[in-house]
Amino acid sequence: MRALLDQQPDIAVIGYSTGTDSEAAAADSAPDVTVVVAPALTIEDKRELTALAALTKVIHITKAENASRSIEILRLGVRAVLAPDTSADELIHVLRTVSAGSAMVIPEAARRSLDHLPQRPASALAASVVPSLTPRETEVIALLTQGKSNAEIAEKLSVSTATVRSHVHHLLRKLGVGSRAQAVAVAYETGLMAAIEQNSKGSDRS
Repeated sequence: MRALLDQQPDIAVIGYSTGTDSEAAAADSAPDVTVVVAPALTIEDKRELTALAALTKVIHITKAENASRSIEILRLGVRAVLAPDTSADELIHVLRTVSAGSAMVIPEAARRSLDHLPQRPASALAASVVPSLTPRETEVIALLTQGKSNAEIAEKLSVSTATVRSHVHHLLRKLGVGSRAQAVAVAYETGLMAAIEQNSKGSDRS
């Protein structure tokens, strides 16, 4: 991986660490982004991953066929989940996107398993949040769950990236989470998208 990253003029590798040493290394060197590869740190290492995510933007490379595990990882504050077979170009793209602060939460390679999750019934949280969402916020959360970056959402909705950032900020506040990754996790876990769809059908009938 280092040979690949060293070829990029805008990426500098400042260190390596293993397993539970990652937190101390991040605190010492303050990297902008940390790439975590399982099994060095796995979902079982929740305390370590949570602490690491508080210090740096974390990209976790792990098996993505387990959808529930992917969601758990996002809940810990990890910015992006990638499958082990992610291409070099995709990894570089995600590194740059996460570094810029516009996390590509679940790129295509890692999102395949999430697309097959059963549609969960809306929880009390989802039912209470949906009425507070504006039509544009509804569109934005749907695109976030597809792993879209701010730039991609802006292009899709024909608005500025600053407008998208504002919508994402409002969504995080309404969902009571600290990152877009956690917003995606909440959307999957609580049945938020099912509640949005149900609300939309109800509006169409009225």
